[in-house]
Amino acid sequence: MNTPLRPLHLAVIDPAVRVPELDNFNRLVLVSPELRLSYHLPALFGMSSLLKVPQLPDALVIFGSGASVYDGLPWQEPLNSWILDRLAEGLPTLGICYGHQLLAHLLGGRVAFAHPDQEKYRGMRPFTFTERGFWGEAGTQGRMVVSHREIVVELPPDCYTVASSPLVEVEAFAHRQLPIWGIQAHPEAGPDFLESQAIDLSTEERPFACGQDFLRRFAQHLLQHRIQ
Repeated sequence: MNTPLRPLHLAVIDPAVRVPELDNFNRLVLVSPELRLSYHLPALFGMSSLLKVPQLPDALVIFGSGASVYDGLPWQEPLNSWILDRLAEGLPTLGICYGHQLLAHLLGGRVAFAHPDQEKYRGMRPFTFTERGFWGEAGTQGRMVVSHREIVVELPPDCYTVASSPLVEVEAFAHRQLPIWGIQAHPEAGPDFLESQAIDLSTEERPFACGQDFLRRFAQHLLQHRIQ
């Protein structure tokens, strides 16, 4: 008789320094009904919820933030250390926007402003996946919401670009040996995110479709490759 597998716990880390992305978290919950999700706000409320969570995470998602990976804020060092320990344990981890930049930074890459005047990219951006992965085949194209000033300009060792655009070379990356991925866009974005970031997509048809598909595929990948 087979023993049922326990639910897979995906810990969602939201390093928001001003407004928690609750709507984005809810959209992730609804697109991933097979997973058990927990939500953590280390920049606003410290590490307690991550350190005391009843079930250890099986995978991580790291959301965006108004902070830079180079800010040296009090909450960043303990969070960075905790994340590095989880990466060393082999936990599948997806970084989004700040999370994407943070993973690259922690693994030895380099992040910088996209423009000398620190202009912010804001709106929708098309890109192309250049490698095959859980997102689909090489050559798959999409459009997702973006809101950022910094980008990954140098990848860490053992990482490679998996999506690019004319504006940003490293739209997404993956690790060659470990289950680690980063994406500069916001696949989790919803209407509240557009409002908080002052992004007008009223002329766009289904602006969240590509991002939601990406997250659904990520959830399915976790379930299909779960660590027993």
